[in-house]
Amino acid sequence: MNKRDVIEFFDRYAPSWDADQIDKTPIINRIFDNAGIGPGQHILDVACGTGLLFSYYLQRDVATVTGIDISHEMAKLAAQKHQDIPNITVICGDVEETVFDRKYDQVMVYNAFPHFPDPERLIGVLANLVEPGGRVTVAHGASREAIDNHHSGAASKVSNGLMTAEDLKALFEPWFEVDVMISNQQMYQVSGVKKDTAAHMHTHSHGHGVHSHSHDHHHDHGHSHSVPAPQDETAALLRYMVQHNSAHAQELCDLAQKLKAEGNPAACKRIMDAVSNFDVGNAILEALLQDWTKTE
Repeated sequence: MNKRDVIEFFDRYAPSWDADQIDKTPIINRIFDNAGIGPGQHILDVACGTGLLFSYYLQRDVATVTGIDISHEMAKLAAQKHQDIPNITVICGDVEETVFDRKYDQVMVYNAFPHFPDPERLIGVLANLVEPGGRVTVAHGASREAIDNHHSGAASKVSNGLMTAEDLKALFEPWFEVDVMISNQQMYQVSGVKKDTAAHMHTHSHGHGVHSHSHDHHHDHGHSHSVPAPQDETAALLRYMVQHNSAHAQELCDLAQKLKAEGNPAACKRIMDAVSNFDVGNAILEALLQDWTKTE
């Protein structure tokens, strides 16, 4: 599956998209209840299509809704349908490549997750679009089996299939505390709150670009001390790398926003692309750390 095929597929089906929709109001409301979508929140709707969920957000008095879709025709219809609503913005773009000017309280991916070629990378990107305490939700208004069956026809070329809720939870866990995991005959939803990784970071000294870190591995200056087991050293190194990388990823994000404010959006985009890839690698390290500590 590649993104060009996804764009062409949804551009082709956009004109008839709304007419083919089935009313899922009770399930959508349950998904929103589970995610805690409510007044004053800033929402990012990823792969928003023609804006199916926009009216549901407005019914809950959210502050703003930003919809983004990689399909030009889908985004165009969503914008046209909601052009008179000032707190709704629609972007035609790839969420994995777009530089946003804010972070969000809620990020929703509804009826779209199997159409992303690299689910792990997507979750890492979305994690950077919410503040600690913000929430990311992946949901479908049907069962996993029904979604896979539906995508086995014309959409087979643009769908990876919907992974189990347990597997998606594992992708979430480096970034989020998952508190919603539902996969039944009516719906599918995995949702979690962004962890406050800053609370667990080491202190970094950045005066004049110098980073001061203390490493005590393998140094014996005449003092008697116990030598940590190799497994403990490996876990400590993994933990240090995760925390160290998280701190520097945030610094790179701050630099990117500074460049954008100074009129250099191209440089900002290049840095944010690098941060997205960087964060995927860090998520792998954190998952390894969790697996490592479970076996100790």
